[in-house]
Amino acid sequence: MTEPQPTPRNAPDRVTAARTEARRAAFRLARDRGAQIITRPMFRDATAPTTHDAEPLAGARAARDLELGARGAARDYIRQAREAGHDWEQIGHALGLAPEADADQAGATVAEAAYTYAAGSPYTDAAVRYGRSFAWTCRSCNQPISDRGLIAGPAEDERGHAERCSRLTAAVAEWNAGWEAEP
Repeated sequence: MTEPQPTPRNAPDRVTAARTEARRAAFRLARDRGAQIITRPMFRDATAPTTHDAEPLAGARAARDLELGARGAARDYIRQAREAGHDWEQIGHALGLAPEADADQAGATVAEAAYTYAAGSPYTDAAVRYGRSFAWTCRSCNQPISDRGLIAGPAEDERGHAERCSRLTAAVAEWNAGWEAEP
């Protein structure tokens, strides 16, 4: 079953649920690594009830490890989406991205923001010197693709397709039709 598209209206509920799950996971991860478990007030009010939690620095390390792990999982799903035929704009909308919303979403369009989220910042030394790419495997020609983003069209941006790849042929035709529709 497909999850409903993210909307500004349901975003706070999704983020709250994700944060709650992340806190639970960080606590378990820190605890399983041997972190000290402390008792602290549930709220900043000193008279508030108390709760058990991981020592703050151990909890912060565990939460950061989860963040990096979640980022890797997101990239895995993005790779699967590209392999399933979804374009960068569809991926950006599914992720709820917005152009230039933060450093991880650099680009003038939702599609460019999605590519930056997947491939990394265009402003790193390596990206400036060598360019960026995002690897996936084309299901039509079964070739590894080095996706360069949204620069010069699919024929140049998706390097590695077989000579007569039907997916690439369709993508190029769609790209060309878009240019022909421009005034």
